[in-house]
Amino acid sequence: MKIMQLLTPTTEVRWISVTDTVRDAFDHMETYELGAAPILDWSGRYLGTVTGADLRRHVASTVDRAAALATPLSAVDRRSHNVAVTGDRDVSSVVDQALGHPFVPVVDDTGCLLGIVDRQRILDARLPSAA
Repeated sequence: MKIMQLLTPTTEVRWISVTDTVRDAFDHMETYELGAAPILDWSGRYLGTVTGADLRRHVASTVDRAAALATPLSAVDRRSHNVAVTGDRDVSSVVDQALGHPFVPVVDDTGCLLGIVDRQRILDARLPSAA
C-alpha cells in the first residue's frame, strides 16, 4: 500500500506559516488541539514540524516573555526532525518514522506539502485488527 492512499490533503491539514509568531502557533495549536503542526513557507513548501514542547522551551529560555511570544517561528529551535517523504513510498517504509511523530508529512518533488498521514492511520494499515 502506498502512503498516498492514507493521505489527508493539505486543504484539510492544520498547518502553521513560518512567518507566524510563537503566540500565533500557541493559539493555533490550542484551538485545534494539536501537539504538533507542519510549518509551511509562502509557497506551500514544508519546512519542518513544530511541537508544543518546542514553543514552551522557547518561552522558558527567554527572560522577556512578550518578546519570546512575538518571535517568528523561523527563529525557534525545533527538536523534532520530522522528515518529509514522497507519495510513492510504501506504508511499511514509514512505520518507524510514524512511531516517533504524530504524523508523516508527504511532499511533491518541489518540497510542497501534499498532506500528512496520521500515525494512527499508518499503524492501523500495518497492524492486523484484533477482531
